[in-house]
Amino acid sequence: MDRKNFRRMGIRRTGGAPMYAQVSDILAAEIESGARSDEGPQLPSENALAHEFKVSRVTVRQALKRLEARGLIYSEQGRGYFKTATRMGGVSGFHSFTREVQKAGGVPGAVVLDCRLVDHLPDEMRKHLKVQHPADVPLLYMKRVRTINAQPIAVEDAYLPVDMYPGIEEAGLGEGSLYSLIGDRWGVAPAWTDALFEPVAASDDLAQALNVPAGSPLLAVWRVTLTENDQVAEYVKSTYRGGGFMLHVSRYRLTD
Repeated sequence: MDRKNFRRMGIRRTGGAPMYAQVSDILAAEIESGARSDEGPQLPSENALAHEFKVSRVTVRQALKRLEARGLIYSEQGRGYFKTATRMGGVSGFHSFTREVQKAGGVPGAVVLDCRLVDHLPDEMRKHLKVQHPADVPLLYMKRVRTINAQPIAVEDAYLPVDMYPGIEEAGLGEGSLYSLIGDRWGVAPAWTDALFEPVAASDDLAQALNVPAGSPLLAVWRVTLTENDQVAEYVKSTYRGGGFMLHVSRYRLTD
């Protein structure tokens, strides 16, 4: 159903539900049906919505707060309101990003920013993960922006030991699932991960990649991924944006 059909409901000025509730209900129906998908992830400003519905800004603000309480939108200070299309509660960040997003009903994607051979891990990677990579084994470094429904969610810096993946520099890495590629082509199956979580502020580069203001709170996740026989499959730093994205960490049994 398009937006015009929803507007046929109209807003009753008297004798009906409060106007903010009516505006909220119409917006909710339009968001859930995809009738506002042409706008992208961000809703129009309060002024624009007030003009659109021919109501006051106070009424629009009440309607938006009601939508936020329902979980259909979220707000970012100084930027406005966004639809929660990227709120993927089932994505753990440790398994295949592509498969998990697809399983949760989203559309995964990636934009490759850099891909090249390097001869060592950066100091911050070794410091955070407390690892030492063999000096004589080069690595393929790949920097990607991971997306859900075309919206940036995380910046991923991955380092892959070249000796485990012969010819990987010619493999044309890009938008697809890295785990599927290394499994299908090299028979490598990631099995375990050790991870470190760290709150960070968005640098200028991260802010631009994730479309957030510089200095915004982000979550950096450092991890080393291992195979069943404890071979290192990858070293990764994933930096996630806040707002409409949720990172899910499964429950683990604690032992004495």
